[in-house]
Amino acid sequence: MSEQELLRTALVLPPRARRVLCVWAAVPGLVCAPFAFWQSVWAGAVFCAVWAALVALVRARCCSFVAALTADSVTVQSGVAIPVLHRIPRRAVTGVQLLRTPLLWAAGCTVLLVRSPGLQLVLPGIPAAQATALAAVLMEGNV
Repeated sequence: MSEQELLRTALVLPPRARRVLCVWAAVPGLVCAPFAFWQSVWAGAVFCAVWAALVALVRARCCSFVAALTADSVTVQSGVAIPVLHRIPRRAVTGVQLLRTPLLWAAGCTVLLVRSPGLQLVLPGIPAAQATALAAVLMEGNV
């Protein structure tokens, strides 16, 4: 994928990446649920309901995630009720790192970490080809 193609498209999380992120959010609750049920059945039921609501919020936030590369910056917007916009000038990017877990590898996605002075931006679940191309474009001036 070239820089021109990246400039024309917005990076959104594909459904497989959203599922992986929801699994990541659900696992700690699954590990802790037996301890909540050990206290009482009601405590376990309340804990599971609260954790399910948190996983649903993670999914909603993943659906609202959009990243875009412009000629002079990387812009990321996410948020359900209150959208949050992060803009990093391309010349301020000091490092880019690609991370892949086995679940993300199976989904064909990767986590992209973009570092700049005072900010570390995490782009979760980006398709692997787009993440690699974005990393190359962001680091071309810093190599």
